Amino acid sequence: MRRWYWTAGLLVVLATGGCRPDTVELAYRYPADGSVTYRMHANAQASWDIGGPGQGSYDVTFEVTETVESTTSEDVVVSVVMVPIEVEERGLPSPGSRERAFALRIGPDGEVLEILEVDGVPAEALDADELAFIGTYRPPLPTERVRLRDTWNAEQEVDLEAVFQQVMTTGKLEGLRREEGRSVAQIAYAGEGPLVWTTDLPQGEAELTGSATTSSDAEMDIDQGLLRTASSSTTGDFDVRVAPPGQTAPIVGRLTLDLDVTLEQLPAGSEVGS
Repeated sequence: MRRWYWTAGLLVVLATGGCRPDTVELAYRYPADGSVTYRMHANAQASWDIGGPGQGSYDVTFEVTETVESTTSEDVVVSVVMVPIEVEERGLPSPGSRERAFALRIGPDGEVLEILEVDGVPAEALDADELAFIGTYRPPLPTERVRLRDTWNAEQEVDLEAVFQQVMTTGKLEGLRREEGRSVAQIAYAGEGPLVWTTDLPQGEAELTGSATTSSDAEMDIDQGLLRTASSSTTGDFDVRVAPPGQTAPIVGRLTLDLDVTLEQLPAGSEVGS
């Protein structure tokens, strides 16, 4: 993900009543006071040539708990807590060095309408760079009922002071099956688009300009309305321009980043780190 913390609670609702029996409705639902915990593992590999060549990587594992705080007919407030379990950095800083908590207001299609707070600090008191990659990262769903193998397109846009990204995503209902008495849906996604990111580096203020592509697969428990497992691969290729303090000539270069993320729902009552 360009967005590098991913959590989800996707509900796939089967057709009933007067609806056509060969179609399904894909929709998010947020049960009041509902909570779900996932184990998420992220591996990143990066190489760059910015005033000199280099490379690095990291592996980080989180337990991510998402809790519905309140709901209305138009939106829902969700709190997310990310606890790092294992962190290994090899020349590339990871996002997993400390526990993080944030609250979001989410729309009916899973889109982030507003970041409310981060680690107890109201969002309006934080720098734009601190808000850039916060979300629940739910993929966009079709606005109409779909059949098996149907595809749908959606556009997602993030336009903040520090980040601009516009992603065109294609989703596909790959499969429906019964497993241990439960209904399971398999969904695939692919997206790409431009990305501009301004951030502070030790060398100075940096601007990254380029594009990112993502492909992902997910398995959903239709009966419970929960994401069971998910995996994604994202590749970004960027031009980098760094303005060191007190130096008139900027440093320019290139950076390539590959990010693989896996997500697995944990049984209710699991202890963090178990």
